[in-house]
Amino acid sequence: MLVRNLILNKTKVPLLNKVLGVTSLRHRAISNNLANASTVNYQRKEVDFASYLRSQVVKPKVVGQRTDSRHLSIGTPPPGGPRIYEPDPGPNTSGINNVDIDMEMSSLAENHLLYNIGARLTAMQFQGIRKSITGQPRA
Repeated sequence: MLVRNLILNKTKVPLLNKVLGVTSLRHRAISNNLANASTVNYQRKEVDFASYLRSQVVKPKVVGQRTDSRHLSIGTPPPGGPRIYEPDPGPNTSGINNVDIDMEMSSLAENHLLYNIGARLTAMQFQGIRKSITGQPRA
């Protein structure tokens, strides 16, 4: 278990795992929006995809060291992962709620592509690890 974590942490697998998790959460939010498109007063939901991934990739300029539990952490991403939230209500074009089916379908297609890319890149990472272990040269 320890060796496996040491090997995987040197690859992009942990980051790609986060991409897959965020796209799954985003898919759930978009699906709920589509399912409730005709529900009166339903407020559409979103996942802040870009800022979460940016916080995982971009290293902070300043990293502080906590010497006391009462100190604020400096330069560390906020605890927890991405969350589903209700954005500022947009225009109520349907007269029922603020869900725009065309926009949600577009977001669903984009999210589907992001998930497929993440899954393919993850598979390629594992394929590279497998080749390294079995001693196959790169092709």
